[in-house]
Amino acid sequence: MSNHNWEIYPLVLGEADVSKVLDTFWSLSRDQSMVTVPILAWLLVPTFNEEPILVDTGFRDAERCQTVHGLGPHRTKPEWSLRTQLKNHGFTAEEIKKVILTHLHYDHAGGCAEFPNAKFIVQRTELQAAAAPMVSSQLKIGGGALFYDRKDIAELIDPLWPQVHLIEGDTEIAPGVKCVLFQNTHTPGSQAVYVQTEFGTAVILGDIARNVELNINQEIPPGLIYDLEATYRAMIRIKNEADIVLPSHDYDVVKKYRNGLKEGTSVHEN
Repeated sequence: MSNHNWEIYPLVLGEADVSKVLDTFWSLSRDQSMVTVPILAWLLVPTFNEEPILVDTGFRDAERCQTVHGLGPHRTKPEWSLRTQLKNHGFTAEEIKKVILTHLHYDHAGGCAEFPNAKFIVQRTELQAAAAPMVSSQLKIGGGALFYDRKDIAELIDPLWPQVHLIEGDTEIAPGVKCVLFQNTHTPGSQAVYVQTEFGTAVILGDIARNVELNINQEIPPGLIYDLEATYRAMIRIKNEADIVLPSHDYDVVKKYRNGLKEGTSVHEN
């Protein structure tokens, strides 16, 4: 194995109250309770001569999540801002030169304007789907755009367009960091980020899976998917290829990895 290892830190940018049925295929669950989940970004810090990378940027505005997208309570705090979270690890937004967007939903692509020097790495199929989502105008939630925030997408198309780097399929972003396309899973162009670490391959999921035990270990796809077969195969592939699975809406992940990955990290442990 090469020495291109990275440290990974979860950054809490907000939280939301959501139903547990989102974790289960077609919402086929008897558990109808609500749970508070974090909105996470991920800071990748190299252990060799390379620049840090950010994965995802959180949501634009907590009130907008409710009024525009018709969702339940969302919250943020000053200490959860992108700049504060980066500062906690010794970085500024200006120092971030690469931002990988797992997908373009409102809670993953809302903070791009914070990064004046960054290249935004996103699958071409994802931007195409986000710009013209296939959705009924009668749907009462999702902002009329299947949870793509029109402001976020407009910002990427212009004025941030010169900073957008569209990729096609699996692409190495830096030594030890690779974007892997899982088309038509959570979204048409969802990608996971495979990261080489001292403790094996960590996979940052975006929302391809939400719950490690249900979605990865038990191979039950989550509730919001485009194609069942594509999603099911993604669960199996990730289970086989990942030593460490990192979903983006799990407080257990925050507690476990707040200070980075540690020796003894369990494979597929939730």
